[in-house]
Amino acid sequence: MIFDFIKLKLNYGFYLLFFLIITPFACNNVKVKNNFNEKEKIKNKYAELFKISENKKLKKLSIFDLNGNLKETYFLINKNKQLPDSLKNKNIIRTPVKRIICLSTTHIAFIDALGETDKIVALSGSQYVFNPELRKRMNAGMLKDVGYDSSLDFELLLSMKPDLVTVYDINGSISPVINKLKQLNIPVVQINEYLESSVLGQAEWIKFFAVFFEKEKKAEQIFSEIENRYTELKRQTDTVNRRPSVLLNMPWKGTWYIPGGKSNAAQLITDAGGNYIWKNTSEKHNLALTIEDVYNKGLNTDFWLNPGQAKSINDIIATDNRLEKFKAVKTGQIFNRNKRLSPGGGNDYMESGTVRPDLILEDLIKILHPDLLPKHTLYYYTNLK
Repeated sequence: MIFDFIKLKLNYGFYLLFFLIITPFACNNVKVKNNFNEKEKIKNKYAELFKISENKKLKKLSIFDLNGNLKETYFLINKNKQLPDSLKNKNIIRTPVKRIICLSTTHIAFIDALGETDKIVALSGSQYVFNPELRKRMNAGMLKDVGYDSSLDFELLLSMKPDLVTVYDINGSISPVINKLKQLNIPVVQINEYLESSVLGQAEWIKFFAVFFEKEKKAEQIFSEIENRYTELKRQTDTVNRRPSVLLNMPWKGTWYIPGGKSNAAQLITDAGGNYIWKNTSEKHNLALTIEDVYNKGLNTDFWLNPGQAKSINDIIATDNRLEKFKAVKTGQIFNRNKRLSPGGGNDYMESGTVRPDLILEDLIKILHPDLLPKHTLYYYTNLK
């Protein structure tokens, strides 16, 4: 499961926030006071960790931590406008961005949804990329892999002349990378969509990405369509008579990492009309349980979803022969999110799934309540045999 988590952020993008409190500044024809004379440009419906605002000359991105504290502020100004001296040494991003480097494949999915994939000039973890267009460019030698973390190739990265680098974090490990990029005067933004408390909150980060490309209206339209579709799908399960029980994930080195009852995974199961057996726990992230703990509670579960890297039921049993006794193993009701894989192991569930929770929900409804969606063919999931 830990392997899945690391791969998730190379694929999926699955973490700390960073931010600076901006001080008053003013110059020439652009005057920005403490309050920025701002109005909120795009109101979020679900996302809690960012805010987009603007005045007559500038746009401002504010990012918050899980407690609602401001952690970082970025100012965006069109490339055709003169940059005031007082903005130098601030977090400035010139728009529209023409050259972007992504250190998470989740970021690729947001950019692709906006129709700006051609702006990606380099990335990290190329073997885990699913996007067909980017894979084609990589195979042709037109797209570079800059590495990541301690292996990040700063010389290569600098030679790509990016307008922006997007990063993610696991346990604060990205801070040295951010500091180095700032020393090189390369604009860098940490993306924290994975910390949102809802799947629609995660998907709403498409509005955040859109500001870099000056495509705010398109992002609002895309998100509205995703939200409406998700809401309509969820409505179909609100009155189901029976909610089958659901077990998630798989043991890894003797530990079974189970999503907490307040996690996005738990939300998806509930919205799909399922009864997640750890729904009453208060954690947003994973619980580290023993196989015995899960065995005692999950033995008679109706469905088993997301069993790690397993491609067959035999793969599951080979992990621990006790798993053969699970009801879902005997009935064949085991489904994994591995239908869309690249040759190198890139998983589109981890890549585009963050932007398209409606497609994930549609699959889960088809699995748990097939009669509700008789014409749907599973998009991300496969039934393991």
